[in-house]
Amino acid sequence: MSEFLDIALSFPPVVFTFGLVLVVLYWLTVIIGALDVDIVDFGTDSDAEVEAGGGFWSAFGFGAVPFTVVLSLWITLGWIVTVLGTTWVRRSDMFIPPAASGIAVLVAGIGVGMLGANLLTRPLAKLFEEAPATAHADLVGKVCVVRSGTVTLDTGQAEITDEEGHLLLINVRRSPHEPEGIEDSLFARHSKVVVFDYDEIDRVFLVVPVALPPDIAVLGN
Repeated sequence: MSEFLDIALSFPPVVFTFGLVLVVLYWLTVIIGALDVDIVDFGTDSDAEVEAGGGFWSAFGFGAVPFTVVLSLWITLGWIVTVLGTTWVRRSDMFIPPAASGIAVLVAGIGVGMLGANLLTRPLAKLFEEAPATAHADLVGKVCVVRSGTVTLDTGQAEITDEEGHLLLINVRRSPHEPEGIEDSLFARHSKVVVFDYDEIDRVFLVVPVALPPDIAVLGN
């Protein structure tokens, strides 16, 4: 175990070791955050950020797969290659200058990691094929189910099905102009709400409970 740690924290594996730690932490955060954290957006600027680097990644055949997936595979494979390469160099009877062997193993890790990531992402590309775009207006008037703990003026998520039958997780909010007297329990998890508008500024859908109390009237604009 001590020998493994020594190799993992030596050059060049250490270049990928810290990256691998960040990759593991990132995916743990994604898994935990997917349970009940308001991190999913419908049409956010993150799409534009990915597109900004799309030309570079597309040149290597990574255009159809999210950047985080590509980078995770690249770092993981690069770490494996550099650890195995360093282990082989240390156990080899040949005399190889440490600087030369380190650089050679690092280059191999970067190259093989990229090649391996490219090969692995090809079958994954089908999983990330974009569904036909759904306009925000197409979701207005649809009923959705609250998936977050509750829906407030500042936070909330709901699950909705678009015209093509695709299940979407959208950010929803209560309207600051909703009628008085609507109880918070009507926005609890698993409650049904209806989308009545889309806020272009905050990029969220505004919702009201499907079943409003009989003494509350919703006035149109």
